[in-house]
Amino acid sequence: MNFGLAREIYGLNTWCVDAMSFKSLSSILHNIQNGVSLDMPEQKYNSISLFKVESNTKLVRGEWDLNSKENFNGIGVINLNGPITKRGGASSSGMIELSNTMLSMANDSRVKSFIILTDSGGGSSGAVDIMGDAIQEVKKTKPVYALVTKGGMAGSAAYGIISNATKIFAEDGMSIVGSVGTMISMEGHRANSQSPDGTKHITIYATKSTEKNKAFEEAFNNDNYELITSELLDPINESFINRTLENRPQLAGSNFDNGHTKFTKDSIGTFIDGIASFKEVVQMVTSNNNSNLSLTSNSIKMTKGDLKQDHSAVYNEIVNEGIMAERERVASFMVYASADLEAVTAGIESGASITPSQREKFMVKMNSAQMLENLNSDSAKAVVTEETTVVEAAVVEAVNPAVDIYSNIAKNL
Repeated sequence: MNFGLAREIYGLNTWCVDAMSFKSLSSILHNIQNGVSLDMPEQKYNSISLFKVESNTKLVRGEWDLNSKENFNGIGVINLNGPITKRGGASSSGMIELSNTMLSMANDSRVKSFIILTDSGGGSSGAVDIMGDAIQEVKKTKPVYALVTKGGMAGSAAYGIISNATKIFAEDGMSIVGSVGTMISMEGHRANSQSPDGTKHITIYATKSTEKNKAFEEAFNNDNYELITSELLDPINESFINRTLENRPQLAGSNFDNGHTKFTKDSIGTFIDGIASFKEVVQMVTSNNNSNLSLTSNSIKMTKGDLKQDHSAVYNEIVNEGIMAERERVASFMVYASADLEAVTAGIESGASITPSQREKFMVKMNSAQMLENLNSDSAKAVVTEETTVVEAAVVEAVNPAVDIYSNIAKNL
């Protein structure tokens, strides 16, 4: 029996899971409660396999293959295809075991990269960061790609995990992604009540334990769900949403945080990066160069972050060219700062390059200012004395306004 799964469900954990998957998990729990024997899969759900790139066909199961001295280039294939739990059970591995195995494999130089094959509707919210942190650690040295299997799902906690991947693809357009949200499901009895068969359900707390389990007691006893929503679900949900958005900034503005699901064909550029087969993803992680692979016409939309991560040399070259171009643009305005500082400042702040007409106006103003300065410096100041004739005084009076008028004309250009 899957005691691990039952323990996590019985433990009243918050769940990041889509509705249909949770119904399936609940059915499994009820079968366990009723003593139904569960079939154990040949290979556990949520497991790791090693794919040998050279043969392109042989799938070697199990971490023990790393114990050999054989030389090869391998891809660790993670099967994220069961309920997401922390500790797992008889039929599926938990994220503690899976993350430890992934980190151990990543330390082997023969394992060059990882692919997370995903078909899961989610699970325990507490398990997301365990696996997510492991992926982030592995990504520092090796690419980790996620692939939603054909007709599969990456829902809620499962999507939260693969949002940490370097790239996310889907094998076809009708797989389902999303359901980013948090829920809880409870079964119990009102405190101090009695069942029809006479069984009493008594809850007693210590005198000082006035806040202990208050949110759950309010839900069971008074049908008041406000506390359990505000004190438990909302904080966990906000943390889940924030980390998912940090991993996938492409999701900004897509309303991904309201818990809806979408077909993968409608999610390119947000939830996923494109449609690709397993073979194509193998080629991508082997070369770690998406530009040499032809996928669907709209399968990949490269973002600034993608360019910086995958093509850092090109990114830095573009940034440096932009810096030099901006310096030249600003310098072309600053040449005329002495002519009209206010207009020069406005031109720089506009973000546009200087136009020929702007340049002509600045030149006229500079020339006019220079001519005025020359006129003032070359002309001796007239001195009016008692001996100055009336005619001479009149000439002096006429010259000064003329200079003022010329100055005003220069200023208004």
